[in-house]
Amino acid sequence: MDRRSRKRDHRGGGGETRTELPDRPAGPSRHPSPCEAMNGRWFLHLLIVFLLGAATAHAHRNRIESVTITELTDQRYEIRYDAPPPGLSEFAAPVLPGDCRWVPLDAIPQSEVSTSLVFEANNRALGPDDRIILPWQGNGVLVTMRWRNGNQAREYFRSGAEGIIVRMGMLHATDGSMAAAAGRFTRIGFEHISGGLDHLLFIAGLLLLVNGKKRLFLTITAFTIAHSLTLALAALGVIHVPGEPVEAIIALSILLLAVEGLAAKRGRAGLTSRWPWLVSGGFGLIHGLAFAGALGDLGLTRTEIAPALLFFNLGVEAGQLLFAGACLLILWPLRAVKADCPASLRLSGHYVLGILSAYWFLERTVEIFQ
Repeated sequence: MDRRSRKRDHRGGGGETRTELPDRPAGPSRHPSPCEAMNGRWFLHLLIVFLLGAATAHAHRNRIESVTITELTDQRYEIRYDAPPPGLSEFAAPVLPGDCRWVPLDAIPQSEVSTSLVFEANNRALGPDDRIILPWQGNGVLVTMRWRNGNQAREYFRSGAEGIIVRMGMLHATDGSMAAAAGRFTRIGFEHISGGLDHLLFIAGLLLLVNGKKRLFLTITAFTIAHSLTLALAALGVIHVPGEPVEAIIALSILLLAVEGLAAKRGRAGLTSRWPWLVSGGFGLIHGLAFAGALGDLGLTRTEIAPALLFFNLGVEAGQLLFAGACLLILWPLRAVKADCPASLRLSGHYVLGILSAYWFLERTVEIFQ
């Protein structure tokens, strides 16, 4: 056999020699994790838009509205409030009982700092079955009722589907005991912190940044002690700070947590990462001044300040702990899968805090100079 024939036989009739590899055992295909399947940037943008809308609604100071109803005569009553509640207009005046009518405004002396509305019942006094509906936005209103015989009643009415329904029966029979005051001011404190988005986001920023049970406990404790201290001092009149700078600094405190949180995720530990209790305690002093401003909106008498201060603060703490617990329940499973999540999703919480707080800080700084 010549050389050409041997070459042809080696190639198997002119074809190329191929090395067959053994088949790989078929293994289970890898499915992307939920975080990988989700577009991180899309999720981040959606979250920012949602919270920016919330920021617009809650950008201003979270006031506690208070209303005073005074019995002027057997059938004439005055409703007075310090500032127009949100949403109040000539089309959203309080809804009176069916046989009551408004007294013309030109017969009522008005003040630059308060609004007064007077109405009359039809040859009778308001009874326990009567009710007045305040179609205002917000969590509720603290109503003070001043009767002609010198008695004074105070009750907190929550908002509902129809608005805030003031039931006169509760003002006729309001219990002036410590137990009644405890329940009333605890509810006010709880609802105040629940509606204070900036205070809650500061707590959320601490939870995102601080790791470890002991460090987190010390951080939250420092914040609690600090804001309780300035709340008491301001409510008792020992210190007084204008509200506008306080609100701006609160926004700045959230912005600091957002920046420090992003730096920590990139391996650069800042002041808050090293000493979180120092930062939370320092800014807690400022947050306490804001709480005191809200408590001052109630127009409390001297005898009411001490119980109101105690139970309002307890309500704030209850709402704060409930929010922190809910955040931890959400963060715990997310931290378990954070290795599979895209970076944009892992950092989304800090970005949202930064965007909202920067918006608030600019807005509130402008308000200082207006």
